[in-house]
Amino acid sequence: MAADVPSRARYLANLNAQSTGAGDRTATIVRSLKIDERRFGVSHPDADLSVVGGVFDTMANATARYGEWAALCQARQALDERGMASLAERMATGELDASMATIELKFARAEQLWNAALATNPSLKEVATLDRHALVEDFIQLERARLKDSVVSILADHLAQLPQGAQGEMKVLRGEIGKKQQHMALRKLFRTAPAAIQRIKPVLLMSPISVAQFLTPGVVSFDLLVIDEASQVRPEDALGAIARARQIVVVGDKKQLPPSSFFDRLLADGDGDADDLDDEGEAEPTEDLLGGAAALGSSESILTLCEARGLPGRMLQWHYRSRDPSLMRVSNAEFYDGGLVLPPSPLERDPAYGLIFTQVAGAYDRGGRRDNRLEGQALVARVAEHAHKTPDLSLGIVTFSHAQKNTITELLEQARRDDSALNSFLREGRSEDLFVKNIENVQGDERDVILVTVGYGPTVPGGVMSGASFGPINGEGGERRLNVLFTRARLRCEVFASFDPSQLDVSRASQPGPRILKRFLEYAKSGAIEQPSLTGELPDTPFEEDVADVIRSLGYLADPQVGSAGFRIDIGVRHPDRPGSYLLAVECDGATYHSALWARERDRLRQDVLEHLGWRFHRIWSTDWFYDRSRQVERLRAALEAAKEQDLGPLVTSGANVPIAQVSQTEKPERIELPAVVDRVMPPYVRARPWAASSIEPHEAPPSLLVPMILDVIAIEGPVHVDEISRRVAAAFGKKSSGRRIVAATRQALVAAKRQSAGIDNDREDFWFTAAQAAEPPVRDRSTESGATFKADAISVMEVRAAIRIAREDNPGGEDAELIRAAARLLGFSRVGPDLHARVSQGLD
Repeated sequence: MAADVPSRARYLANLNAQSTGAGDRTATIVRSLKIDERRFGVSHPDADLSVVGGVFDTMANATARYGEWAALCQARQALDERGMASLAERMATGELDASMATIELKFARAEQLWNAALATNPSLKEVATLDRHALVEDFIQLERARLKDSVVSILADHLAQLPQGAQGEMKVLRGEIGKKQQHMALRKLFRTAPAAIQRIKPVLLMSPISVAQFLTPGVVSFDLLVIDEASQVRPEDALGAIARARQIVVVGDKKQLPPSSFFDRLLADGDGDADDLDDEGEAEPTEDLLGGAAALGSSESILTLCEARGLPGRMLQWHYRSRDPSLMRVSNAEFYDGGLVLPPSPLERDPAYGLIFTQVAGAYDRGGRRDNRLEGQALVARVAEHAHKTPDLSLGIVTFSHAQKNTITELLEQARRDDSALNSFLREGRSEDLFVKNIENVQGDERDVILVTVGYGPTVPGGVMSGASFGPINGEGGERRLNVLFTRARLRCEVFASFDPSQLDVSRASQPGPRILKRFLEYAKSGAIEQPSLTGELPDTPFEEDVADVIRSLGYLADPQVGSAGFRIDIGVRHPDRPGSYLLAVECDGATYHSALWARERDRLRQDVLEHLGWRFHRIWSTDWFYDRSRQVERLRAALEAAKEQDLGPLVTSGANVPIAQVSQTEKPERIELPAVVDRVMPPYVRARPWAASSIEPHEAPPSLLVPMILDVIAIEGPVHVDEISRRVAAAFGKKSSGRRIVAATRQALVAAKRQSAGIDNDREDFWFTAAQAAEPPVRDRSTESGATFKADAISVMEVRAAIRIAREDNPGGEDAELIRAAARLLGFSRVGPDLHARVSQGLD
């Protein structure tokens, strides 16, 4: 036994020390210790004693390793006890080393777990034959259909609640809609018909100044206020809108431009920013709507004020605009600490897309016009080329100064006279017209292609740039102007400059703007901020590595982990003829797939984003790869060949200015018309007609006969007065009217019915009804009724209130008299007499 090894070792060691010769030592050992065939490998007791002696000599000379041997024996015993004797034997014979044995054990364990799962859930046996591609496609179709159904449901709910009446505020609105001229002022209209306007248009898109101008305080309020581009909204401008809302959502980027300080400087006589105002010019601390006493002037925007008040915030990490990540890399590194998720693009290595640097032999007119005309001419030539080759891509031009903006505008007007294509491109009326703006006022704009002219540069063509003076970029907040500039383009941003970025000396710049601009220009020229597509990381799993090896064996270049942190494609397959672009994105259900929190992201959103950026998509499921490898390899080969055959040239993405004829008519927003004035028709009043198969008098009938009749009457006519119920009981026995005795018998039967059934109840006026009728009182049209049923006293206050609610919905803001008339019409009365007026008036409470 393994436990006896130390004592045996000491015994053998003593024998070895006491013996004088090898032969005597061996003989002593053999006589003293019975040979253990299993432990020492001796085939039978008569084995050669010299062999046995050699074994014991080796053991005796390595007594320090007997502990290891004991542990090995214990481990072998543990493997045997756990049913892994064959694995231990293969290790003992040298067939498997430790690493291979570990792999074998993991595979065996996984297989055992799979078999146990199959035994517990037999439906898992279908996984091997399940078409996961069809399953995902069904999920995508159903999920998209659900989104469309949600839109239809929301629109249907909105249309269903549109007011249909012509009284109250609706009378005012319909009158204004019918006018051709002399319309009511908007502020007065909002003050006169606020409820009707919000019912018809529950969402208003307004600027802060429009809210103050058109919405009278205390008249219109909102459940939710969303402030977009909050970094551009002053606190004093936003607080008026905030005061009208119950909840706010503030969306903005404090790394972009704050509100313009032009008027602040004007009021301060040009003595500096608002911070330079003396004590008399500062706002006194007031109790603001966001809590706490603060001077609103101390916060540059409502965004910074909300952050100062500790409102909970969340960063929106997915960057949606740029379809080439190189357009956002500098901003992501400089302003967002690499926190933005930039989906990879198949065009990242295509020189026609992304960030481009063009050096021009221009000269900055420092003392005269303060522009760079040669640089402007090069940019205008590029605009003309764009108009000829890619007119469907929208275009924007950004300058670093107002003088350069005027120069570009002048050069464009001159060039369009001799170029019909350029002239047509510059005409207004496209989805996104060309703009020429300076860096100060371009925030909020975006285009497919952005052309940037720096303007500043050497004073002679081809000269050396001295210093690093770039106007507003050198001032405080200049880096925020650059961040706005960097993020305007969707497909391509081309920067024109009259100097090489390496010439810039930013060591003496006191603000970060020049340094960031230099880094931006260097990256535009060389792309050397980081590798844009290859992360340098290995595949996440051996499964992905195996797929990549198969792709390479098919003659294609396969790059693992394409993209940036947060959004990586498992394998990007390069185009064999254009290695700068990708032919196919291969996604595996590996670590990236399983790390997604919900099925929508795993199976639809990621693929939609990739396909929107121009990727061709191919997915491989691990179960299919393991169970049917040859078929999946052939499927992968077919996908690669199909992608190559379908590729007819460089990938060209669609722009914003596609011809209108190509836009589907179903994509146009549906116009919602105000419903025409219609008289709402309620369901007619229905009388119950019970029948008694008895010749006895109604007042002599037992409760067992009357209770079912009464319950039937209440179910059909409730809420109904006791006198009406007694008339139905009398009619059931063939009587034309109900007397005092029939009414008394009916009351007794009602008490018994209430005691027997918890589903009926009555009010103080003796109207009886069911629980369902109490929850949703019916409103019935009595225009075809006559007699007592048509009297005002026969209508319960419960039904009157329900009619008043409908009248208010159809005529929001209506006065009491108008609501009474509308409710009476719903109840089937064409004229409102004194009795009916008094009855309906009770429902106004």
